[in-house]
Amino acid sequence: MTCCLFDINETLLDLAGLDSVFFQTFGSSTARSAWFAQTLQNAMTATITGPSISFEEAGQAALTMLAQREQVQLSEADRHHVKTAMRMLPAHPDVEPALEQLRKSGARIVALSNNARELVDAQLSAAGLRGYFDEVLSAEDAQTLKPDAPAYLQAAKTLNTDPKRLWLIAVHAWDIAGAQRAGFTTALVSRTAQQVPSPLAPPTVQGSDLTAVVEQILTLESA
Repeated sequence: MTCCLFDINETLLDLAGLDSVFFQTFGSSTARSAWFAQTLQNAMTATITGPSISFEEAGQAALTMLAQREQVQLSEADRHHVKTAMRMLPAHPDVEPALEQLRKSGARIVALSNNARELVDAQLSAAGLRGYFDEVLSAEDAQTLKPDAPAYLQAAKTLNTDPKRLWLIAVHAWDIAGAQRAGFTTALVSRTAQQVPSPLAPPTVQGSDLTAVVEQILTLESA
C-alpha cells in the first residue's frame, strides 16, 4: 500500500493566513516570512546543539527576536493572536484535490509535523482536511524535530513500515534531506520560485503543485 507522509506548515497550509496578524503587530506582512525563517533556524539550532525544544518554543523565541529587531513592544495578546491564527490557516487550493486523489487510490495518508499533535489536529480540522488523514504524527514523539533523522524513523516505527516504503512530501528542501537520511522516498512541491530542490539531496519526485506530485507518486507506485 502506498503511504504518504505530509509536512503541514507551508506544504498543506498557507502561512499567508498569518499576514494580517503580523501586519497588525509589526506594520508589515513580510514580517511573517522573517518570523517563520527565524523559527526554523531556532528549531534546527536546538536540534543540533541541544537541549531539545518544542516547535512552539522555537516560534515564541522567534517572535521575541523579531520584536527586538523591529523595536516593537510585544504583548501577550500579540503572542496569543499568532497562536490562534496558526490554528486557523487555510489549505492551499491544490491540497484537497490531491488528497482526494490519494484517498481514491487507497493510499494511506499521514501527517508528520514539527508541531505538537494537538495543534496539527486542530489545524487540519479548521482547514477541512482532517478526514483525509489516517494518522497524525508529531516529530516531538521522538523528542526531536525534523530534519533530525530520528523524527522520521519514529514515524516509520509507529506506522510499522519500512522507511523505504514511505513517501515524505514537503515544500522544504531541508525536510526532503532529513527524510532521505532516514531512508524515505521523497517528493518536493515547488509552488514558488524559492522552493527549489537541493543538489545535495534531490527528491525522487518534484512538481509545481501537489496534484502533479501525487500523480507522479501514484504512477511510480503502480509501475
